[in-house]
Amino acid sequence: MDWAPRVKPIKIRRLYRYARLGIYDDTLLQDVGWELYARCTDIATVADVYRGGRVPCPKCRTKVTRRIDPLFSKGEGGTHEHWFRCPHCDKRLLWRDCRQALRNTPRCFTCHAALLKTDVLRCTCGKTWSQEAYKQSVRTRVLLPCPHCFGLVRRPDPPPMDQTTQKRRSESELKCPKCQGIAVHQHGNIECTVCSYKRRWRDYRKSLKKKDEKLECPNCQYTFRWQAWRKSTRSLRTGNPGPAREFVKKWLTCRTPQQRMIQIDILLQTLHGRGPLAPLFIDSGEHKIRQMLDDLASQR
Repeated sequence: MDWAPRVKPIKIRRLYRYARLGIYDDTLLQDVGWELYARCTDIATVADVYRGGRVPCPKCRTKVTRRIDPLFSKGEGGTHEHWFRCPHCDKRLLWRDCRQALRNTPRCFTCHAALLKTDVLRCTCGKTWSQEAYKQSVRTRVLLPCPHCFGLVRRPDPPPMDQTTQKRRSESELKCPKCQGIAVHQHGNIECTVCSYKRRWRDYRKSLKKKDEKLECPNCQYTFRWQAWRKSTRSLRTGNPGPAREFVKKWLTCRTPQQRMIQIDILLQTLHGRGPLAPLFIDSGEHKIRQMLDDLASQR
């Protein structure tokens, strides 16, 4: 699959050199901006694959659903948390999405307005929080605003442990690695009910992780392998796709060169604050990227 290349540092330096002189070269801004947009789109796409299990076809980019083994999935989407829907906008959420949205953009719990960051977090309605008090409140509250519509949503209750265990055992279809017959998980082993094959459960799980999954696109009938696709995304994988998603959303709304420069600058400031993330976007070594971002920050 052809992924968007990383942006050359020389283009970024040239962009800021012109900006210091008050020159906004729209051609250069478009060039750098759309390269960052393509890269951010790919990073967000790869993050969605690991979260939802739907892999884009290398030929036509149709989403192909992986046959994710239920043994590894602690909940829907392969996470320990449980999905729920916002009662106001019907968006699909995880509780951590609500928390992370408030960490990225602190909002008042009453009027949902964005808080002004000074020594304390201050709202236009008169309420204030210290940084630590706000973080503690985000961690402990059971009612938080939806990150999409800002309507209050309640933290979902986890299902009872006995029901969860019973459901997983009933839905998990185990096949014997030897004869493909029905197998069961008991006493720390996987045991076949047909050929009496027996193996340690831990070893069986490890063998499944190494197994190369074959995927077929329902649209163009192209066949590809999960391990090869996963290897091609090594330079795009991150546990924090938030800055990439934010840039993709904001870049399309830019209409003037100044707005484009602001969005590029916001993204680079975010990368500067989160050093390990920058090499995913900029084509250079980590040390040189950090030095470049330090130079740009000192010249602002």
